[in-house]
Amino acid sequence: MDINFKQEVLNYKEDLLKDLFDLLRVRSILGTDITDETPFGRGPKEALDLILSFGERDGYKTKLVENKAGHIEVGEGEELFGILGHVDVVPVVEADWISHPFKPEVRDGKIYARGSLDDKGPTMAAYYAVKLLDKLGVKWNKRVRLIIGSDEETGFRCVESYFKHEEQPALGFTPDAMFPLVYAEKARTTFDHKLIFVEDSELYDYKLVKFNGGQVLNMVIASAEAELAGEVAGIKEKFEKFLSQEKLEGEVNVAETIKLTLKGKAAHGSTPQFGINGATKLAEFLSTLGLDVNGKNFVDYIVEKLANDPFGTKLGIDYSDDEMGAATYNYGILNYNLEEKLAVISTDCRHPKKFSLVERLSSVKVDNINIEVTSTKEAHYVPKDDELVTTLMDVYRKYTGDTKNDAFVLGGGTYARCLKKGVAFGLLFPGKQDTMHQANEFLEIEDLLLATAIYAEGIYKLCCE
Repeated sequence: MDINFKQEVLNYKEDLLKDLFDLLRVRSILGTDITDETPFGRGPKEALDLILSFGERDGYKTKLVENKAGHIEVGEGEELFGILGHVDVVPVVEADWISHPFKPEVRDGKIYARGSLDDKGPTMAAYYAVKLLDKLGVKWNKRVRLIIGSDEETGFRCVESYFKHEEQPALGFTPDAMFPLVYAEKARTTFDHKLIFVEDSELYDYKLVKFNGGQVLNMVIASAEAELAGEVAGIKEKFEKFLSQEKLEGEVNVAETIKLTLKGKAAHGSTPQFGINGATKLAEFLSTLGLDVNGKNFVDYIVEKLANDPFGTKLGIDYSDDEMGAATYNYGILNYNLEEKLAVISTDCRHPKKFSLVERLSSVKVDNINIEVTSTKEAHYVPKDDELVTTLMDVYRKYTGDTKNDAFVLGGGTYARCLKKGVAFGLLFPGKQDTMHQANEFLEIEDLLLATAIYAEGIYKLCCE
């Protein structure tokens, strides 16, 4: 069957955009309203229900699994091909957005909304790729399932639950990364740095009462705040001078305590070197003050061992190899509470499969700090010469003419690692701005349509006769 996939996609453009905009309007951030009906909050469940309703509307088999994930199934055959996308999104700081993050807006050919690039837009592109193939009457040799999760950003609990009950695809991809193709993903280890509190002294100018930043491990802290008790005079000027020197924004609010807020720059946790960690920057300022002993121990550790070091050099936990590159460290959640004697820096490390990070961490010794590993995930790998990789790469090159960029290793963790044989395939094109997990996230409409055509032909070659 000779199919002009670019033209076929254009025939569905308006429907695709309408469905995508409806999905983008759902505030599908992990919520606190947890019930059996809404295991990750009302927002993620609403988004999951909505995309499944698209499948029902279009006449396909759908299934909801434990209110956490679901699928839309098309095609026929013994073998199952999986396309894994997600409809949950990372938190937003609305003040940092030019337009409302959940009221999608088109400016200069770009769709601005949280989730447009990660991962509602790509998921809808994959769905419409499957839909247009089916409506063309292609002869399927595989069943194709669009598997949708609602907790990708905060732990993969959705698909873990899904695959306890449902068939594991023989192969597949996730449209949740970058083109041309991700054939391997680094291992992931998370761990906490915990302060050991000691007896306080009265010799200080300021007492650190609270210090907080970050909500999810896989996002560079965009904003952090600290609460101090102490002399008000002069601190505003000191803080403003620091902000000016660092070319950052922040503010001081004085009531019963002094509250400092500093804005950094968000980035994906797998590439912390591209962000500015608001918490470590705020710690740099706090280290210039005469803090109480526990506050000083905490911020000094951050400044001396973590700040401005996404590769772990200061702690002696750096590592790199030729295939998978360098280990990266994102200090994604920071909490300090003097009253509760709680002080924790939660860290997300993406590292090569050959690196024994847990063993290396066991040798790190720092006064008043305990390091505790909280989770480990092995690296994911599909050989570059596998038919899945070569077929999708050929399709990508056909539509883009790009022979310079090759399949690569990713630091981020995608749903591809949930498949026996899975890769990450798009949607961000080489050279395009990566706004995933950032304020003013956007997706170019032209890229959305091109990716849909690429997905359609890739699925056609792998799943149709």
